[in-house]
Amino acid sequence: MKKILTTLALLLGCLGLSAAQDYNCFSVIAGRDATVDGSVLMAHNEDDSGEQMLNIYVVPGGERNLRYIWCEFPGMEVSDVLMNQFGVSIASNGCPSREDKGEFTGEGVLYEVRMAVAKYARTAREAVSVIGSMVETFGYKGSGRSYIVADPSEGWVVSVVKGKHWVAQRVPDDKVMTIPNYYVIQDVDLDDEENFAGSEDIIEYAISRGWYDPAKDGAFSFARAYASEASVSSLNNRSRHHEAWTYFFGQDRPGEFAAVPRKKVSLRDMMNVLSLHETVGADGKLENSICNDHTVLSSIFQLRPNLGFDTGCVMWNAMGHPCCQTFVPWYAGMTEAPKGFGRFKTAAEAEKKHMSDAKDKRKKYPNHFYWNYADNWNVLDDPSEQQREIFRARNKFEKEKTKNYNAFVASFYK
Repeated sequence: MKKILTTLALLLGCLGLSAAQDYNCFSVIAGRDATVDGSVLMAHNEDDSGEQMLNIYVVPGGERNLRYIWCEFPGMEVSDVLMNQFGVSIASNGCPSREDKGEFTGEGVLYEVRMAVAKYARTAREAVSVIGSMVETFGYKGSGRSYIVADPSEGWVVSVVKGKHWVAQRVPDDKVMTIPNYYVIQDVDLDDEENFAGSEDIIEYAISRGWYDPAKDGAFSFARAYASEASVSSLNNRSRHHEAWTYFFGQDRPGEFAAVPRKKVSLRDMMNVLSLHETVGADGKLENSICNDHTVLSSIFQLRPNLGFDTGCVMWNAMGHPCCQTFVPWYAGMTEAPKGFGRFKTAAEAEKKHMSDAKDKRKKYPNHFYWNYADNWNVLDDPSEQQREIFRARNKFEKEKTKNYNAFVASFYK
């Protein structure tokens, strides 16, 4: 870990950091005993406002970093989604905290967190350690966030708070965890190192700030102590959480970190739940359901333990609204992205210019592939009706193409 921190310190010294962040998105993790194929399934909708342009690079490994697939949104510090050659996958949800102070060394960290996980972590548990070490060493400069990390063995939620406090909980193998834009970790037992990790003073600090009173509040709850009240009371958050709970459990499960699903979860279940937008406004536009007007990328990580990393770990991407896009597989063993998926020839140039080349993207890159996907959902005047039609066509297409996926993948291997 000391070697990792030394590398990170050098990396941070070379990068400029910005304070901008959004708090959107929705994620699900299903443990390996809760899925039909024994895989760990992690699903994520990336929701962002403004002009967004997705690029996808396969970043080659080297002496200092692992190979990884990088879904990049230029100019965004909290939006990129990644999976490396060992299947370690990371995404995140904005979870505003009540912290109004925060301790920092230098400028603190934000964007660097997810990139460090993709570059250096060989397991989800090691990803937890990398995130925790960065937060404790430099301080997290966003209000709050929950990183969702997984590998073929397990999934974790790592919740960070502005400054140097954080906590992580392992998703039980037989359960499903769902998270909108508020903290979902409740009980914390740092003595149980198999299932928890975090700042040693996570409870004492909450007491010192008046966020937790053992005499009045009973058992400690991280979410209750540290979450922004506005995030907890948000109708958008509660309605999206309700949709997911209803889908997986048949009923609401408020206050629970994870629960046993009513049936084993499949890849198709993850596609379906990320596509949900049951409520439609009077103007025919999508309201803030799991799939909504701000969904710019939908990703499902199918992390199978018995097939080897190269073909067993798959990132399924629907580039835009998942309700009207096909999920396409990106395998961990890919050594390069198909031509045209990135605005630059190399990932190195993209990383160097991630923050600087981030304005007027459609004007600068009018022929970029992503605009075809971005414009696709804008024509849906009545998504509640057209969604059903699109689902039927999409499902038929995906079933027909399943038998050809091996050939599809082989074409991108060297």
